[in-house]
Amino acid sequence: MKLHKLKSILKDKNGTVPTLITNDLKVSTDYYQKYITSAKFDSTNDCIYLELTKYRGGNLILRDFFSWDLGQPNAYFIVCSAKFSFVLTELNLPKYKLYNAEIDVKGKKYKYYVLHFVQEYLHDIDYSRSQFAEVELMENERISRMCNLGEIKCAEHFHKKNKLLIENMIYLYPKKIYFKPEINYDIFGLQGQIILSEKAKNDIEKAGITGVYMPNIKDVEMFKDLEVV
Repeated sequence: MKLHKLKSILKDKNGTVPTLITNDLKVSTDYYQKYITSAKFDSTNDCIYLELTKYRGGNLILRDFFSWDLGQPNAYFIVCSAKFSFVLTELNLPKYKLYNAEIDVKGKKYKYYVLHFVQEYLHDIDYSRSQFAEVELMENERISRMCNLGEIKCAEHFHKKNKLLIENMIYLYPKKIYFKPEINYDIFGLQGQIILSEKAKNDIEKAGITGVYMPNIKDVEMFKDLEVV
């Protein structure tokens, strides 16, 4: 299965891509960290206020996709233009909500969206066919033990075992993941990263979406030894 990681491109034909921060003239910097989480949607339906900044350098030129740095919520989200939001919402997604957003560029306001999805991949796994490793946190993430295939029985077992391992600076990390047959998302979350199917990547490229970088997960250090089916 070909999968890709969604990232903001660092540089394109217009130069270095700027980044977004929470507009602290509108809300406190930590506001969205409280109301947009990995477990629930924001129920206020308020507009999300963002500001384009030269923190990374570059000119303040708009793209279809940006990374949101300072003030970003601890959740899976995608800041997207109207064009990009249309592409995304045509794909097979986990449960999601699309928030209205406003990007301030030198005092001028532009309408954007934030797509926020709530999904825990540990609940979508066929554990009988999946495999995990016990990894040493303080030893450059060296594998201390490979679990047997199907040894971890369910999400609850994963969390219970992981809690015990953490006391010894060891944690569980997936090495082979089989998703349940009914799970066929084009966009999903994995280990805190947003992952795209080959279809999602192709649709995004076909639409000419700017600001995106979509490397194969095999080329991403944290996923290089992970098998996903």
